[in-house]
Amino acid sequence: MVKLPDIRQVNAPVLGEIMAPEANSFGVLRLLMASLVLISHSYMFAFGTPLAEPLTAWTGHSLGQHAVQGFFILSGILVAQSFDRCRSLLDFAAARALRIFPALIVCVVLTALVLGPFVSQLPVGEYFTSTVLPIYLAKTLSLATGSAPLPGVFDDLPMPGIVNSSLWTLKFEVLCYAGLALAGTAGLFNSAYRTAVAALLAAFLVAIYAIDPQNFTEHSFTDNVRYFALYFGTGTLIYILRDKLVIAGVALVPFAAVFVIALGTRFAELATAMLLGYAIVWAASKPFGPLRAFCNKIDLSFGVYIYAGPIQQALLDGAPGLHPVAISLAAFAFVLPLAMLSWILIEHPALKLRTNVRQLLTRPKSKQRLSAQTR
Repeated sequence: MVKLPDIRQVNAPVLGEIMAPEANSFGVLRLLMASLVLISHSYMFAFGTPLAEPLTAWTGHSLGQHAVQGFFILSGILVAQSFDRCRSLLDFAAARALRIFPALIVCVVLTALVLGPFVSQLPVGEYFTSTVLPIYLAKTLSLATGSAPLPGVFDDLPMPGIVNSSLWTLKFEVLCYAGLALAGTAGLFNSAYRTAVAALLAAFLVAIYAIDPQNFTEHSFTDNVRYFALYFGTGTLIYILRDKLVIAGVALVPFAAVFVIALGTRFAELATAMLLGYAIVWAASKPFGPLRAFCNKIDLSFGVYIYAGPIQQALLDGAPGLHPVAISLAAFAFVLPLAMLSWILIEHPALKLRTNVRQLLTRPKSKQRLSAQTR
Protein backbone atom coordinates (compact mmCIF):
# COMPACT_ATOMS: atom_id res chain seq x y z
CA MET A 1 0.00 0.00 0.00
CA VAL A 2 1.29 3.43 -0.95
CA LYS A 3 1.79 5.62 2.09
CA LEU A 4 0.97 9.29 1.66
CA PRO A 5 3.43 11.74 3.19
CA ASP A 6 2.45 13.49 6.40
CA ILE A 7 1.47 17.01 5.39
CA ARG A 8 2.91 18.22 8.68
CA GLN A 9 6.34 17.18 7.37
CA VAL A 10 5.85 18.93 4.03
CA ASN A 11 7.40 22.37 3.64
CA ALA A 12 4.07 24.11 3.13
CA PRO A 13 2.47 27.27 4.48
CA VAL A 14 -0.63 27.51 6.60
CA LEU A 15 -3.52 29.58 5.30
CA GLY A 16 -3.00 32.31 7.88
CA GLU A 17 0.38 33.11 6.31
CA ILE A 18 -1.16 33.97 2.93
CA MET A 19 -4.32 35.84 3.92
CA ALA A 20 -2.88 39.20 2.85
CA PRO A 21 -4.17 40.00 -0.70
CA GLU A 22 -0.67 40.25 -2.18
CA ALA A 23 0.16 36.79 -0.84
CA ASN A 24 -2.79 34.86 -2.31
CA SER A 25 -4.71 34.38 -5.55
CA PHE A 26 -8.29 34.55 -4.28
CA GLY A 27 -8.97 37.29 -6.84
CA VAL A 28 -7.85 35.03 -9.68
CA LEU A 29 -10.15 32.28 -8.43
CA ARG A 30 -13.13 34.63 -8.21
CA LEU A 31 -12.64 35.61 -11.85
CA LEU A 32 -12.24 31.94 -12.79
CA MET A 33 -15.49 30.99 -11.02
CA ALA A 34 -17.41 33.78 -12.77
CA SER A 35 -15.98 32.68 -16.12
CA LEU A 36 -16.96 29.05 -15.50
CA VAL A 37 -20.55 30.14 -14.76
CA LEU A 38 -20.62 31.98 -18.09
CA ILE A 39 -19.28 28.94 -19.98
CA SER A 40 -21.65 26.55 -18.25
CA HIS A 41 -24.70 28.75 -18.86
CA SER A 42 -23.88 28.91 -22.57
CA TYR A 43 -24.91 25.25 -22.78
CA MET A 44 -28.09 25.85 -20.78
CA PHE A 45 -29.11 28.82 -22.93
CA ALA A 46 -28.26 27.05 -26.19
CA PHE A 47 -30.11 23.80 -25.45
CA GLY A 48 -32.84 25.06 -23.13
CA THR A 49 -32.09 22.84 -20.14
CA PRO A 50 -29.65 22.87 -17.21
CA LEU A 51 -29.05 19.17 -17.89
CA ALA A 52 -27.02 20.17 -20.95
CA GLU A 53 -24.41 21.91 -18.81
CA PRO A 54 -21.00 20.20 -18.42
CA LEU A 55 -20.45 17.83 -15.45
CA THR A 56 -24.16 17.44 -14.60
CA ALA A 57 -24.23 13.77 -15.53
CA TRP A 58 -20.98 13.02 -13.69
CA THR A 59 -21.23 14.83 -10.37
CA GLY A 60 -24.93 15.71 -10.06
CA HIS A 61 -24.06 19.39 -10.40
CA SER A 62 -23.19 21.41 -13.48
CA LEU A 63 -19.88 23.18 -14.01
CA GLY A 64 -21.68 26.44 -13.23
CA GLN A 65 -23.14 25.09 -10.01
CA HIS A 66 -19.72 23.90 -8.87
CA ALA A 67 -18.38 27.38 -9.70
CA VAL A 68 -21.11 28.98 -7.57
CA GLN A 69 -20.24 26.56 -4.76
CA GLY A 70 -16.67 27.81 -5.08
CA PHE A 71 -17.92 31.41 -5.03
CA PHE A 72 -19.71 30.81 -1.74
CA ILE A 73 -16.67 29.13 -0.21
CA LEU A 74 -14.53 32.09 -1.27
CA SER A 75 -17.13 34.46 0.18
CA GLY A 76 -17.13 32.51 3.41
CA ILE A 77 -13.37 32.95 3.74
CA LEU A 78 -13.13 36.59 2.68
CA VAL A 79 -16.34 37.90 4.26
CA ALA A 80 -15.47 36.16 7.53
CA GLN A 81 -12.13 37.98 7.42
CA SER A 82 -13.98 41.23 6.67
CA PHE A 83 -16.33 40.77 9.64
CA ASP A 84 -13.43 39.83 11.91
CA ARG A 85 -11.75 43.14 11.05
CA CYS A 86 -14.85 45.35 11.01
CA ARG A 87 -15.37 47.91 13.75
CA SER A 88 -19.12 47.39 14.05
CA LEU A 89 -22.12 45.66 12.56
CA LEU A 90 -23.00 48.86 10.71
CA ASP A 91 -19.51 49.00 9.26
CA PHE A 92 -19.87 45.39 8.10
CA ALA A 93 -23.33 45.97 6.62
CA ALA A 94 -22.14 49.07 4.77
CA ALA A 95 -19.20 47.18 3.30
CA ARG A 96 -21.41 44.36 2.03
CA ALA A 97 -24.06 46.70 0.62
CA LEU A 98 -21.49 48.84 -1.20
CA ARG A 99 -19.94 45.74 -2.74
CA ILE A 100 -23.19 44.40 -4.21
CA PHE A 101 -25.86 47.02 -4.78
CA PRO A 102 -24.29 49.90 -6.74
CA ALA A 103 -23.09 47.62 -9.56
CA LEU A 104 -26.27 45.53 -9.41
CA ILE A 105 -28.51 48.59 -9.69
CA VAL A 106 -26.65 49.85 -12.76
CA CYS A 107 -26.71 46.39 -14.40
CA VAL A 108 -30.45 45.94 -13.80
CA VAL A 109 -31.30 49.44 -15.03
CA LEU A 110 -29.16 49.06 -18.18
CA THR A 111 -30.70 45.66 -18.87
CA ALA A 112 -34.27 46.90 -18.40
CA LEU A 113 -34.03 50.34 -20.00
CA VAL A 114 -31.39 49.90 -22.72
CA LEU A 115 -31.03 46.24 -23.73
CA GLY A 116 -34.68 45.36 -23.08
CA PRO A 117 -36.36 47.76 -25.52
CA PHE A 118 -33.64 47.06 -28.11
CA VAL A 119 -34.31 43.29 -28.23
CA SER A 120 -38.00 43.23 -27.26
CA GLN A 121 -40.60 42.01 -29.75
CA LEU A 122 -42.90 44.80 -28.56
CA PRO A 123 -42.95 48.37 -29.89
CA VAL A 124 -40.92 50.74 -27.73
CA GLY A 125 -43.99 52.57 -26.43
CA GLU A 126 -45.73 49.35 -25.48
CA TYR A 127 -42.54 48.07 -23.83
CA PHE A 128 -42.15 51.09 -21.54
CA THR A 129 -45.85 51.19 -20.61
CA SER A 130 -46.04 47.47 -19.77
CA THR A 131 -46.59 46.67 -16.08
CA VAL A 132 -44.05 43.85 -16.48
CA LEU A 133 -41.20 46.38 -16.64
CA PRO A 134 -41.58 47.91 -13.12
CA ILE A 135 -42.24 44.43 -11.72
CA TYR A 136 -38.92 43.27 -13.20
CA LEU A 137 -37.12 46.23 -11.65
CA ALA A 138 -38.74 45.73 -8.25
CA LYS A 139 -38.24 41.97 -8.05
CA THR A 140 -34.70 41.99 -9.36
CA LEU A 141 -33.39 44.93 -7.33
CA SER A 142 -34.97 43.53 -4.16
CA LEU A 143 -33.21 40.19 -4.87
CA ALA A 144 -36.59 38.44 -4.78
CA THR A 145 -35.82 36.47 -7.95
CA GLY A 146 -33.43 36.21 -10.86
CA SER A 147 -36.06 34.86 -13.25
CA ALA A 148 -38.38 37.86 -13.59
CA PRO A 149 -39.18 38.50 -17.29
CA LEU A 150 -39.08 41.71 -19.30
CA PRO A 151 -41.95 42.48 -21.73
CA GLY A 152 -41.39 40.67 -25.02
CA VAL A 153 -37.73 39.93 -24.26
CA PHE A 154 -36.20 36.55 -25.21
CA ASP A 155 -39.65 34.91 -25.43
CA ASP A 156 -38.72 32.65 -28.38
CA LEU A 157 -35.35 31.39 -27.14
CA PRO A 158 -34.62 27.85 -25.83
CA MET A 159 -34.74 29.35 -22.30
CA PRO A 160 -37.77 31.62 -22.90
CA GLY A 161 -38.16 34.78 -20.88
CA ILE A 162 -34.98 34.27 -18.84
CA VAL A 163 -33.14 37.60 -18.63
CA ASN A 164 -30.50 37.21 -15.91
CA SER A 165 -30.75 33.89 -14.12
CA SER A 166 -27.41 34.28 -12.29
CA LEU A 167 -28.88 36.93 -10.00
CA TRP A 168 -31.01 34.38 -8.15
CA THR A 169 -28.08 33.43 -5.89
CA LEU A 170 -27.57 36.97 -4.55
CA LYS A 171 -30.36 36.78 -1.99
CA PHE A 172 -28.76 33.68 -0.51
CA GLU A 173 -25.41 35.46 -0.43
CA VAL A 174 -27.01 38.26 1.59
CA LEU A 175 -28.71 35.75 3.90
CA CYS A 176 -25.31 34.15 4.52
CA TYR A 177 -23.94 37.60 5.42
CA ALA A 178 -26.78 38.03 7.92
CA GLY A 179 -26.13 34.60 9.43
CA LEU A 180 -22.43 35.37 9.72
CA ALA A 181 -23.19 38.69 11.43
CA LEU A 182 -25.41 36.94 13.98
CA ALA A 183 -22.86 34.21 14.62
CA GLY A 184 -20.03 36.73 14.77
CA THR A 185 -21.90 38.83 17.31
CA ALA A 186 -22.43 35.69 19.37
CA GLY A 187 -18.66 35.06 19.49
CA LEU A 188 -17.85 33.05 16.37
CA PHE A 189 -14.46 34.75 16.04
CA ASN A 190 -13.49 34.70 19.72
CA SER A 191 -9.89 33.48 19.61
CA ALA A 192 -10.08 32.12 23.16
CA TYR A 193 -12.60 29.48 22.07
CA ARG A 194 -11.41 28.90 18.49
CA THR A 195 -11.17 25.11 18.72
CA ALA A 196 -14.58 24.73 20.32
CA VAL A 197 -16.15 27.18 17.86
CA ALA A 198 -14.62 25.34 14.88
CA ALA A 199 -15.94 22.03 16.20
CA LEU A 200 -19.43 23.45 16.71
CA LEU A 201 -19.49 25.00 13.24
CA ALA A 202 -18.29 21.75 11.65
CA ALA A 203 -20.98 19.81 13.55
CA PHE A 204 -23.61 22.30 12.38
CA LEU A 205 -22.57 21.92 8.72
CA VAL A 206 -22.72 18.13 9.01
CA ALA A 207 -26.09 18.28 10.78
CA ILE A 208 -27.79 20.41 8.13
CA TYR A 209 -26.91 17.79 5.52
CA ALA A 210 -27.59 14.67 7.56
CA ILE A 211 -30.73 13.96 5.51
CA ASP A 212 -31.41 12.26 2.22
CA PRO A 213 -30.16 14.24 -0.80
CA GLN A 214 -32.60 15.86 -3.21
CA ASN A 215 -32.36 16.78 -6.86
CA PHE A 216 -30.94 20.31 -6.93
CA THR A 217 -33.64 21.48 -9.37
CA GLU A 218 -36.32 20.48 -6.85
CA HIS A 219 -34.94 22.46 -3.92
CA SER A 220 -37.34 24.55 -1.88
CA PHE A 221 -36.32 27.92 -0.43
CA THR A 222 -35.31 26.20 2.82
CA ASP A 223 -33.28 23.62 0.89
CA ASN A 224 -31.48 26.40 -0.94
CA VAL A 225 -30.68 28.19 2.31
CA ARG A 226 -29.26 24.95 3.67
CA TYR A 227 -27.33 24.32 0.45
CA PHE A 228 -25.67 27.73 0.28
CA ALA A 229 -25.07 27.82 4.03
CA LEU A 230 -23.02 24.64 3.69
CA TYR A 231 -20.60 26.16 1.19
CA PHE A 232 -20.45 29.60 2.81
CA GLY A 233 -20.04 27.94 6.21
CA THR A 234 -17.23 25.78 4.84
CA GLY A 235 -15.39 28.94 3.83
CA THR A 236 -16.00 30.46 7.26
CA LEU A 237 -14.69 27.32 8.95
CA ILE A 238 -11.60 27.47 6.76
CA TYR A 239 -11.01 31.06 7.89
CA ILE A 240 -11.40 30.13 11.57
CA LEU A 241 -8.83 27.34 11.12
CA ARG A 242 -6.49 29.52 9.06
CA ASP A 243 -3.59 29.28 11.52
CA LYS A 244 -3.74 25.48 11.58
CA LEU A 245 -4.72 24.64 8.00
CA VAL A 246 -1.60 23.41 6.21
CA ILE A 247 -1.70 23.92 2.43
CA ALA A 248 -0.19 20.90 0.67
CA GLY A 249 -1.28 19.47 -2.67
CA VAL A 250 -0.91 15.90 -1.42
CA ALA A 251 -3.91 16.45 0.90
CA LEU A 252 -6.14 16.77 -2.15
CA VAL A 253 -5.81 13.01 -2.77
CA PRO A 254 -7.87 11.82 0.24
CA PHE A 255 -10.39 14.64 -0.26
CA ALA A 256 -10.83 13.57 -3.89
CA ALA A 257 -11.19 9.92 -2.87
CA VAL A 258 -13.92 10.77 -0.34
CA PHE A 259 -15.68 12.88 -2.99
CA VAL A 260 -15.76 10.00 -5.50
CA ILE A 261 -16.96 7.50 -2.89
CA ALA A 262 -19.71 9.86 -1.67
CA LEU A 263 -21.20 10.64 -5.10
CA GLY A 264 -24.90 9.74 -5.17
CA THR A 265 -25.14 9.41 -1.37
CA ARG A 266 -26.46 11.72 1.33
CA PHE A 267 -22.87 12.76 2.02
CA ALA A 268 -22.15 13.99 -1.52
CA GLU A 269 -22.63 17.69 -0.71
CA LEU A 270 -20.42 17.46 2.36
CA ALA A 271 -17.69 15.71 0.38
CA THR A 272 -17.99 18.30 -2.40
CA ALA A 273 -17.65 21.16 0.08
CA MET A 274 -14.58 19.54 1.66
CA LEU A 275 -12.84 18.91 -1.66
CA LEU A 276 -13.70 22.30 -3.16
CA GLY A 277 -12.77 24.11 0.03
CA TYR A 278 -9.31 22.60 0.25
CA ALA A 279 -8.74 22.83 -3.52
CA ILE A 280 -9.56 26.56 -3.42
CA VAL A 281 -7.12 27.18 -0.58
CA TRP A 282 -4.42 25.17 -2.37
CA ALA A 283 -4.99 27.00 -5.67
CA ALA A 284 -4.99 30.36 -3.87
CA SER A 285 -1.46 29.64 -2.66
CA LYS A 286 -0.20 29.52 -6.26
CA PRO A 287 1.23 32.75 -7.76
CA PHE A 288 -0.46 32.73 -11.22
CA GLY A 289 2.17 35.17 -12.47
CA PRO A 290 1.01 38.70 -13.35
CA LEU A 291 -2.64 37.59 -13.26
CA ARG A 292 -2.56 37.71 -9.44
CA ALA A 293 -1.42 41.34 -9.41
CA PHE A 294 -4.03 42.25 -12.03
CA CYS A 295 -6.92 40.59 -10.17
CA ASN A 296 -5.82 42.13 -6.87
CA LYS A 297 -5.99 45.56 -8.48
CA ILE A 298 -9.02 45.09 -10.76
CA ASP A 299 -11.82 42.73 -9.72
CA LEU A 300 -13.83 41.79 -12.80
CA SER A 301 -15.55 38.80 -11.22
CA PHE A 302 -18.78 40.46 -10.09
CA GLY A 303 -19.17 42.32 -13.37
CA VAL A 304 -18.72 39.11 -15.37
CA TYR A 305 -21.22 37.35 -13.15
CA ILE A 306 -24.02 39.92 -13.39
CA TYR A 307 -23.66 40.89 -17.07
CA ALA A 308 -23.07 37.47 -18.65
CA GLY A 309 -26.66 36.17 -18.76
CA PRO A 310 -28.33 39.06 -20.62
CA ILE A 311 -25.45 39.24 -23.09
CA GLN A 312 -25.59 35.49 -23.81
CA GLN A 313 -29.34 35.56 -24.35
CA ALA A 314 -29.02 38.64 -26.59
CA LEU A 315 -26.42 36.83 -28.70
CA LEU A 316 -28.75 33.87 -29.15
CA ASP A 317 -31.60 36.23 -29.93
CA GLY A 318 -29.58 37.79 -32.74
CA ALA A 319 -28.03 34.55 -34.01
CA PRO A 320 -30.23 31.54 -33.16
CA GLY A 321 -28.49 28.19 -33.16
CA LEU A 322 -25.10 29.44 -31.98
CA HIS A 323 -22.94 26.67 -30.51
CA PRO A 324 -22.21 27.04 -26.77
CA VAL A 325 -18.50 27.53 -27.45
CA ALA A 326 -19.29 30.37 -29.87
CA ILE A 327 -21.70 31.89 -27.35
CA SER A 328 -19.02 31.80 -24.65
CA LEU A 329 -16.32 33.38 -26.82
CA ALA A 330 -18.62 36.10 -28.12
CA ALA A 331 -20.01 36.77 -24.64
CA PHE A 332 -16.52 37.25 -23.18
CA ALA A 333 -15.82 39.83 -25.90
CA PHE A 334 -18.75 41.93 -24.63
CA VAL A 335 -18.78 41.05 -20.93
CA LEU A 336 -15.13 41.69 -20.07
CA PRO A 337 -15.21 45.35 -21.21
CA LEU A 338 -18.51 45.83 -19.37
CA ALA A 339 -17.01 44.30 -16.24
CA MET A 340 -13.99 46.59 -16.56
CA LEU A 341 -16.23 49.66 -16.86
CA SER A 342 -18.32 48.45 -13.94
CA TRP A 343 -15.21 48.15 -11.77
CA ILE A 344 -13.68 51.48 -12.79
CA LEU A 345 -16.84 53.59 -12.78
CA ILE A 346 -19.01 51.94 -10.12
CA GLU A 347 -17.60 49.16 -7.96
CA HIS A 348 -14.21 50.65 -7.05
CA PRO A 349 -15.61 54.14 -6.33
CA ALA A 350 -18.38 52.53 -4.24
CA LEU A 351 -15.81 50.63 -2.18
CA LYS A 352 -13.95 53.87 -1.55
CA LEU A 353 -17.11 55.25 0.01
CA ARG A 354 -16.67 52.74 2.82
CA THR A 355 -14.01 54.99 4.37
CA ASN A 356 -16.47 57.88 4.45
CA VAL A 357 -19.19 55.70 5.90
CA ARG A 358 -16.81 54.36 8.55
CA GLN A 359 -15.75 57.89 9.53
CA LEU A 360 -19.39 58.93 9.78
CA LEU A 361 -20.22 55.95 11.98
CA THR A 362 -17.26 56.52 14.30
CA ARG A 363 -17.61 60.30 14.72
CA PRO A 364 -18.15 61.29 18.35
CA LYS A 365 -21.80 62.09 19.08
CA SER A 366 -20.92 65.56 20.29
CA LYS A 367 -19.32 66.40 16.93
CA GLN A 368 -22.31 64.98 15.07
CA ARG A 369 -24.66 67.24 17.10
CA LEU A 370 -22.43 70.23 16.49
CA SER A 371 -22.35 69.51 12.76
CA ALA A 372 -26.12 69.22 12.70
CA GLN A 373 -26.51 72.54 14.47
CA THR A 374 -24.18 74.32 12.03
CA ARG A 375 -26.17 72.97 9.11
